[in-house]
Amino acid sequence: MDEAEGGRKALDFDEKNFLFEWLVENNKSLTRKNKELLVENLKFRARVEELEKISFIDPTTGLYNRWYLQPRLVEEFSRARRGGCSLSCLFIDIDDFKAVNDRYGHFVGDKVLRDTAALLRGHCRREDVLIRFGGDEFVMLLSSSGQRAARAAAERIRGRIRSHALSAEDPQLTLSVSIGVSTLRKDHIATSRDPWELVWTADGAMHLARQKGAGQVHWLDCHGYREKAECGERAAS
Repeated sequence: MDEAEGGRKALDFDEKNFLFEWLVENNKSLTRKNKELLVENLKFRARVEELEKISFIDPTTGLYNRWYLQPRLVEEFSRARRGGCSLSCLFIDIDDFKAVNDRYGHFVGDKVLRDTAALLRGHCRREDVLIRFGGDEFVMLLSSSGQRAARAAAERIRGRIRSHALSAEDPQLTLSVSIGVSTLRKDHIATSRDPWELVWTADGAMHLARQKGAGQVHWLDCHGYREKAECGERAAS
């Protein structure tokens, strides 16, 4: 082997060929391992997504459950803030649901929940979010929707559910729902302190709707509701 400039040995043909083959084989090995890692990573991600889906899905109705509401509410709240849009919420409660369970049993009660979920899903836009909040309560987030649009949606839902009958069980069995509607208006969303304010205001509106009787709708503005609550807190202190 000849001495190269600077005292370094120049590689002969066999050594160069060996080094080239070693690099090729090493590269093949690394490529194979990268592919294996990629496959394992994809499997892991698929499993994580499957577990997340299971943990976020209500088994009775197939809707998202209450655990999904937290991250999605924050997401919708942030989107409304960035876009300067109003955000509304419907809090929906099936009237006298306990009486359905007591009279017809829990299998029919579950069918009532599934039917209600299907009817509500039919009134959702692609960008809306529908949640089974718990028991016989549902929450619907209406993206980029102000007071007028939210109240109109609530009235459509109220009328559609009232006209629905579970004919397979009892032609006389009809449903009604009490709906609370709340709106976080675009001129107030920047000063809102908590996304859950929207949901709890809708919950409060739902309880006021129930006080008026079965199958009623009541609307509350988040900002006005907050001001009344703060006035009440100051008066009590």
